[in-house]
Amino acid sequence: MNRLRTLALVGLMILGSATIALSETFEIPESVTMSPKQFEGYTPKKGDVTFNHASHMDIACQQCHHTVPDTYTIESCMTEGCHDNIKERTEISSVYRTFHTTKDTEKSCVGCHRELKRQGPSDAPLACNSCHVQ
Repeated sequence: MNRLRTLALVGLMILGSATIALSETFEIPESVTMSPKQFEGYTPKKGDVTFNHASHMDIACQQCHHTVPDTYTIESCMTEGCHDNIKERTEISSVYRTFHTTKDTEKSCVGCHRELKRQGPSDAPLACNSCHVQ
């Protein structure tokens, strides 16, 4: 019986901690500019991308910010240690792959946009210059 009480208490503590962590308020920026210029010694071939959060409000934050369930924090996709590999285009840590792969229709911008177009009319941009503005 003591073991059951202890497990119940630990469970409540974990649930309480998660609730407190998730209940902290934070502002979702209307848009963010993503730029590979932040990587030292790298000169991008295309311009920066301005990501509009407002047009993506029907998508759960965790879908793109996939570390939220583990860390309870929302960080930039190109944060050090996440998708910060600017050289290897095929690696999971690759900046390029993160945004451009067509195989991941949930986390990749291009993959998601192509899936939306496949399902019917959509204004999701696919042309490089639609997202990368000079």
